[in-house]
Amino acid sequence: MRLIDCIREEMKTVGYDWYFTKDSDPHMSEYVNDYYKFRSTISGFTGSNGTLAIGIDKAYLFTDGRYFIQAEKELEGSGIELMKLSTPGYPTIKEFIGKLIKEGLTVACPSEIFSYKEILDYGFNALDNDNSIFLDAYFRFNGEDYPKAKIDDSVEFLSDELMGESTEKKIEKIRKYLIDNEIFYYMSASLDSNMWLLNIRGNAIKYNPMAFSFVIVTPRDVSLFIYDNEGKNRDLIASKDTRIHLSSGFEETSSLFRNQKINCFLYNNFERFLANLPGSRRACFAFDKMPAKFAKILEGKNYQLINSDCNVSRLQAIKNDVEINNLREAYRKDNKVVCEFQNWVKTNDVTSMNEYELMKRLDSMRLYNSDCRDLSFDTISASGPNAAMMHYESKENDCSMILNDNLYLFDSGGQWIGGTTDITRTVAIGTPTYEMKHDYTRVARGVLALMNAVFIEGCSGLNLDVLAREPMWEEGDDYKCGTGHGVGYMLSVHEGPHAIRWMQKPVGREAILRPGMLVSDEPGIYKEGKYGIRIENILLVREKCETPDGRFLCFECLTYVPLDENLLLRDEMSDREIMWLDHYQNECNSINCQL
Repeated sequence: MRLIDCIREEMKTVGYDWYFTKDSDPHMSEYVNDYYKFRSTISGFTGSNGTLAIGIDKAYLFTDGRYFIQAEKELEGSGIELMKLSTPGYPTIKEFIGKLIKEGLTVACPSEIFSYKEILDYGFNALDNDNSIFLDAYFRFNGEDYPKAKIDDSVEFLSDELMGESTEKKIEKIRKYLIDNEIFYYMSASLDSNMWLLNIRGNAIKYNPMAFSFVIVTPRDVSLFIYDNEGKNRDLIASKDTRIHLSSGFEETSSLFRNQKINCFLYNNFERFLANLPGSRRACFAFDKMPAKFAKILEGKNYQLINSDCNVSRLQAIKNDVEINNLREAYRKDNKVVCEFQNWVKTNDVTSMNEYELMKRLDSMRLYNSDCRDLSFDTISASGPNAAMMHYESKENDCSMILNDNLYLFDSGGQWIGGTTDITRTVAIGTPTYEMKHDYTRVARGVLALMNAVFIEGCSGLNLDVLAREPMWEEGDDYKCGTGHGVGYMLSVHEGPHAIRWMQKPVGREAILRPGMLVSDEPGIYKEGKYGIRIENILLVREKCETPDGRFLCFECLTYVPLDENLLLRDEMSDREIMWLDHYQNECNSINCQL
């Protein structure tokens, strides 16, 4: 009997016809602590995005275009069928659940790892408040309890010198929003928002410097609920940078927050705190970031719930002058590392090495600099066909040799003091074919077009996406993901609310691009069984000029690592594109990168 069969047995005992689960935590984090990898444990699919639907007789895995190839490989033989999101012929999760409920079936999910927004949108008619289906099934399957969470409870306090704005001033902005909109409570389960607001960082999630926490702000006080396990799993090393202070434990953390007039409570008291709040108030939080379990408590107390994060995500995304200057320096250091690695790959015979070995070399080069405290995600090191899987992971005992006369793609980043970095390059190993060169040139044209865009204030990523995607669309190709994502400041490598994509969100307004926002520029071409190509630069939105017709914006590129001239077909580029290319390559030379 498999674990999924044990889950089905547990479903039968409580009367569930379908049970949905995923890799998620009580903060709706994109990347999660190992404890919360429920979907991965059941299905074997390890991508960062995917929802598993388990029926009594069937099972489906819903995921997006970044993971289609990977999912087909990892689900093989599992009996779980792949549902390709945003693909003709496949239902959305909402459509799938809606059909089940119309048939009179009971459809459940664990309420602690599904957001309030998902409950409202999808219409689940049963909630598993304690994740008991999974936990009991795991015990039935293994004969022992699911391993307890191992969470690092470290908390670092970052100085105003490093952050550019005090916690006090940030809280003032939230309180003004509350008062202006006659709301009493702002509540946040979003870890990156909590880190930004309180000018702290943690180590609870691999590569994501965040501390498990909840925050409540009222016009009168601030309450923080912070994770503490008495340092049992703490392994964060104190920084030598005087702008970063590592707390010795909960007692010191509480004391430092009390000095800022912030009440500090234990993480596990949050649910009880909500249950004891007075009834019939107005509270706001981001519906897509708050677990349904906690929102339901407030519903039961007759609260008016408002879907708003008090503009925190927008304020967080707009980097201040101090952050921008620190980011430029972080990218300067990161660019140097990646230039050195790329030059090494191109000037040495790497066909005797495998993907994992090259990945470890790049990681060690980046981490050799003490200002780089960690990676920002697992480095993608992919040769030939493996690069067609957008988020491919090479493992020591499961990877390929570097193929000659093919392409090698590496996507990597670091958590530097002063910024989070992200960059992708694709290089030729040996002699590339015309098809490879042609496709690489199309991707490069897309990168350059977006990087050099000038646009009127008020545009969102929807207005700009076609600039990067057009060279692919011209020949009937498309990459099944967005073109660009926001990037955090010493936080998650993926940050909202803005993005560059062509497909509009089903509900809500697209976030407009504002000066100070970071966004990636990463079109690609992915040919299953052949190769993958992606080029990624990070761009900073800046003001260009103001005329009687409006205020115009542009991008400042932070990434300066040269494109591979061996893969560029200049005769397939316009004069304007060649001008952009020459300017970029020359800028790379000016920071001592050899072409």
